[in-house]
Amino acid sequence: MRRADAARGDAGMTLVELLISMVVFAMLMAMVTSLFITLTYQAKDNIAQTEAVQQARLGISQIDRQVRSGNLILDPALDGVDESGVAPNYSLRIYTQENGDYKCAQWRVIDHDGDGYAALEYRTWDPSYPLVPDVSIWHAVANNVIGPTASAADPDDPETWPPFWVDSSLPTGTEAQNIRISLRLLDPGARDDAKPVAVSTVVTGRNTVFGYSAASCSTVPAP
Repeated sequence: MRRADAARGDAGMTLVELLISMVVFAMLMAMVTSLFITLTYQAKDNIAQTEAVQQARLGISQIDRQVRSGNLILDPALDGVDESGVAPNYSLRIYTQENGDYKCAQWRVIDHDGDGYAALEYRTWDPSYPLVPDVSIWHAVANNVIGPTASAADPDDPETWPPFWVDSSLPTGTEAQNIRISLRLLDPGARDDAKPVAVSTVVTGRNTVFGYSAASCSTVPAP
């Protein structure tokens, strides 16, 4: 009896048991690999989203400084291809005195390659243009900006908001006007089911409240 028990104990696993063990191990490895890949993609998406938000906030903070130091912010609906190279509500003009320097600043969201991903850019020029032909080049501040889901802005639906538009739902009680800035960013390398990150704020231009002409910065250099 002892020899028979010893023989059975030394026999090891049967072929069926070995196959079952291999299948279970393969399933566990597939689950671990799938989880690892998912976590890797999530980490990549989170890093890309964080960088995109930082870029957008940098641009918005600069616009906010220019508006706070300025006296005129023009209606983005009045800027078209001739003034900015982009459609209305994709450009914003400001007459600013940031750092004590009187200048015209223009921001735009433009898709240079036609791939659906745009850049947030700005440039400045002397308010006496064209008498003083001092115009800077366009500087990119943020990338991977995507457009709204509709052609018309619905104040109740943030996904339809263009980059710049007059938000009349926020009355100021003066001649100043509220400009809503809304940027939606999505990394081109993100997963297909990844959602864009939205950064939105409202800036208020003083406009003619202090007697500055509404015609300031009306002469725009070629985009």
